Amino acid sequence: SSSQSVATVSYEKMEQDKRYQGSQAVPEALLGDATDSPFSIRGQFRDGRAAYLDNSATTPLDPRVLDAMAPYMIGSFGNPHSRTHSFGWEAERVVEEAREQVASLIGASSKEIIFTSGATESNNISIKGAAHFYGKRGKHVITTQIEHKCVLDSCRFIEQEGYDVTYLPVEQ
Repeated sequence: SSSQSVATVSYEKMEQDKRYQGSQAVPEALLGDATDSPFSIRGQFRDGRAAYLDNSATTPLDPRVLDAMAPYMIGSFGNPHSRTHSFGWEAERVVEEAREQVASLIGASSKEIIFTSGATESNNISIKGAAHFYGKRGKHVITTQIEHKCVLDSCRFIEQEGYDVTYLPVEQ
């Protein structure tokens, strides 16, 4: 078996590369058929239904989830961290119940379930937390050049803390 050497690029160099800019910063000609193919980034309708291809950003809400959440968004709207009144107590009870349900569903302990505001916060906590937890074993993190901006930003942050980060290129 032959070992392949992987060319790596610094974050700064990658940040200046036009291939890694958002589509609004890239001339339409460079996007090829990404804007006019049947499943374009602009969205298309098939059989009267939208072909939504950005589930990594947000996902349509299942009506059953909406039904389960509605009472807490309309009537029982307390902050689960406000423990000085019944609205907070009820909200905390419901959040902890949801935590138990998620844990049971995936075979985890409820102490292992952390609710965040979304993917960006989750990625920041995961990357920085893992780097700091394992930092005594070595300060090297490997990621790809095509990760979400929040992942790349977290990697850049830990680089400033003295970690070595390898940004692997992706060819296909």
